[in-house]
Amino acid sequence: MSDKILTIDLSSTFIKVALLSAELEIERVVNQSIDILEEGIDGFAKIFDMNQLWNKICLAIKQIILQSGDQNLNIIGISTCAQRIASVFIDNRGKEIYGGPNIDIRGIDSAYIIEDEFTEKELFNITGHTPSLLFTLARILWFREEAEEKFEKIKKILMLDDWLVYRLSGELVSDPSSAAESQLLDIKKRRWSNEIIESFNLDPNFFPDIVESGTVIGQLKLDLIKKFNINQDRIPVIKTGGDTQASLLGMGAIKEGDIGISLGTTAPLQLVIKKPLFDPECNYWASCHSIKGKWLIEAHAGNTGASYNWFKDTFINHPTTNKDTLIDQYLRETLPGACSTFAYLGPEKMNIKNQTSIKRGVFVFPPPQLISNELPKINSFARSVIENITFGIYENFIALNKFTDLKPRLFCGGGMAKSLEFRKILANVLDSVVLTPAIKESSFIGTAMNTLKGLGLYPDYKSIINDLFNYEHIDKEDQFVESYKIIYNEWKNIKNKIDDL
Repeated sequence: MSDKILTIDLSSTFIKVALLSAELEIERVVNQSIDILEEGIDGFAKIFDMNQLWNKICLAIKQIILQSGDQNLNIIGISTCAQRIASVFIDNRGKEIYGGPNIDIRGIDSAYIIEDEFTEKELFNITGHTPSLLFTLARILWFREEAEEKFEKIKKILMLDDWLVYRLSGELVSDPSSAAESQLLDIKKRRWSNEIIESFNLDPNFFPDIVESGTVIGQLKLDLIKKFNINQDRIPVIKTGGDTQASLLGMGAIKEGDIGISLGTTAPLQLVIKKPLFDPECNYWASCHSIKGKWLIEAHAGNTGASYNWFKDTFINHPTTNKDTLIDQYLRETLPGACSTFAYLGPEKMNIKNQTSIKRGVFVFPPPQLISNELPKINSFARSVIENITFGIYENFIALNKFTDLKPRLFCGGGMAKSLEFRKILANVLDSVVLTPAIKESSFIGTAMNTLKGLGLYPDYKSIINDLFNYEHIDKEDQFVESYKIIYNEWKNIKNKIDDL
């Protein structure tokens, strides 16, 4: 009998389903794209086609079971994670009334209702999150004000991972890592905020019971077992929650003072703390870790992977060589600050109060008329994009260090962590050793860890890490650390001028 773990990750761009061994080795992955639709013409309201989303999830699961080709396949558990902030409202029949991704900001039209009840500081000191236009609270109020007929049909308000667990098992639950991204959770108590619910006269029955990550909440529905062609009678479903917190688990960032960088479409940095802590400036988010008794302070570098992918898809073209491999080659060919070429493509220090300003994408480089100097080529521009990303991460890394007296251990995982050359630059810019698990797909690993814990195969996350993790250590190089201090200052000085454009 071959024991496997099935994990599902609804990221910002893809439905990702993986089959892992009980030793956390990823054996198969199937991806399906996630489509986001505009609702209305203002561009603020975004939705999922929930039927399409569910059908794609089912298709990916069927594909991965079929591709395994294992007649003795034994799935010991299913666990899921999903993009944070995204939420789903269902009616009394379990039918989706609304499903909105993490970029649905219809709440901009109802944020004033929140401001009439709470100051920014008051709400932040309960929920650890701002601005209101991003989160589920504002979306609920929008429906009450703008779509009353739909609002009246709401039975439960779920975060996206809660909805996925519900569709798999029929159980209505949430967990602190998911619920913390709703602006409805009392972060300190890890429970829905009675104060917020009562202030806005919301039905407390809207909100599902909260369980901790790593809890077995039910079994995969029998009709789905048949639909997926699985030769089993029972498969436990285990709660995980937010994809970023799952990624932290998958990196091994579980101790107080650990900082994990999730290198996906964006790059949130999260500092693990042992008690809730709120930024007095209401900028850096406070949240709940997947681990009971641990909290997080989060800084966010913005569109890191998105900037990298845009550059790669727009400027890199080779008939035979993989684009990522080619960029790694460019990084090996160049030195820090190659040809004084700088990129400004979005990654920067988290600044919640300045999210609405329109930033310009800019490359700064020596012009061709300076023929006496070496001119930048595509490898210089590639390096400038990577350095822009690491400078944005650096600014947030420095900001998080102010919230701890401990010397942080720095972890990274996710797509860009697969590049050794990127991690070398990151270690030198951050002046820190970078720890990366041998398996970089950290959200899959963290999600599967909850299956191992939920089934009682390991007593805690530390035991899993000690038994199953291997790390790659990237040491900083002192000569490059000093070079990057000078290059960063030059990059920053130019950025201050560009921001005024």
